[in-house]
Amino acid sequence: MSSKCSSCKNVIWPPSSVCPQCLSNEIEWVDIDGEGRLVEFSESFLLEQSSVFGLVELDHKIRLIAKIQCDDVSQLRKGIPVKLLRCGMNNGDPYYVFQPI
Repeated sequence: MSSKCSSCKNVIWPPSSVCPQCLSNEIEWVDIDGEGRLVEFSESFLLEQSSVFGLVELDHKIRLIAKIQCDDVSQLRKGIPVKLLRCGMNNGDPYYVFQPI
């Protein structure tokens, strides 16, 4: 979910009660599709575990830094389609997990 300005139709990320583009407070909630494209990614090695993190772009130019869940890292490429598996809060910080489609 995100917010959208009823006045100028700007989709606001992160959600806000005021539009940063036109300063209107006429805001509505809109669904955001959980599919996007992998813009960039990097593999990280910590304590003998491998993790892949990437920059994912969703509709409306919303970009998120997320964990990329993938069995075979050699299959990852910039621009491939990905879908949201889960998201939530961890100690007050948001997290996102995507996987290739």
